[in-house]
Amino acid sequence: MRTLIIGCGYTGEALGKRLFSIGHEVSGILRDKENNARLIELGITPLNLDITKTSEIQQIPNNYDNIIISVSSSRGGLDAYKNVFGKGMINISNWLQTQSIKSVVFISSTSVYRETDGEWVNEEINNPPSNSTSKILLRAEQLVTNIDYPVTILRSSGIYGPRRGYLFNQYMKGIAKIDGKGERFINMVHRNDLVEAIITSLQKPGGIYNITDDEPVTQFEFFKWLSSTTGRPMPPNAPPIDPSTRKRGITNKRVSNKLFKDKFEFNYVYSTFRDGLTEELNKTT
Repeated sequence: MRTLIIGCGYTGEALGKRLFSIGHEVSGILRDKENNARLIELGITPLNLDITKTSEIQQIPNNYDNIIISVSSSRGGLDAYKNVFGKGMINISNWLQTQSIKSVVFISSTSVYRETDGEWVNEEINNPPSNSTSKILLRAEQLVTNIDYPVTILRSSGIYGPRRGYLFNQYMKGIAKIDGKGERFINMVHRNDLVEAIITSLQKPGGIYNITDDEPVTQFEFFKWLSSTTGRPMPPNAPPIDPSTRKRGITNKRVSNKLFKDKFEFNYVYSTFRDGLTEELNKTT
């Protein structure tokens, strides 16, 4: 089985390592060469090119069985987001039309859901986002689903894991703040669970699924658990964030993972943030 990972960053590296361990021949696209040696150690053949450049896309070898798209704007601003998920995804979708592939998986985000009142959302929600980056991402989903092969869209919530987790790292550095009363819900997924979900989705290609753990948690309760677990003080309160200052805007929702769990009989190893962060805290003691 030949698998190409387009975007071999934080999630892509772990995915490639896991795929290699179960017998896949894995290639990974990344723009810079500085991480090539690490990818090779993990069993991944690096391909250095820029997906936003049409001429470079044509350099990708043919005859892959699976294509997994896990691109990122690398925390860049709106222009970087437009470039990667706009121009880049147009180039990828056009290239995919020329290939003969068994399945395509696109790692999207639950940021495409615009809800702000803490309500539950599932894959049947059809309430177009208002935020610029979410609109771009939804358009990217539509682009890739227009190809002639089975396409799976996995909408991931906030990814955390080894060395990653924005709020957790902010708290451990002593610089975290609670937005308003901390009532906004946070949805998270451990990187390793996302990797397993991607691999599992290859069994039955096609469809849109949310990939997120079993327990959305309010920001306040998240920090309360961290405080009681570590013995550190709660972060101070700060005025609510102005949505216009955030690249992906501000939403407040609880994301359901029921559809994917039911269809694939999938169980999360890190079913709540407590499981994953307890592991991370144990590494620091």
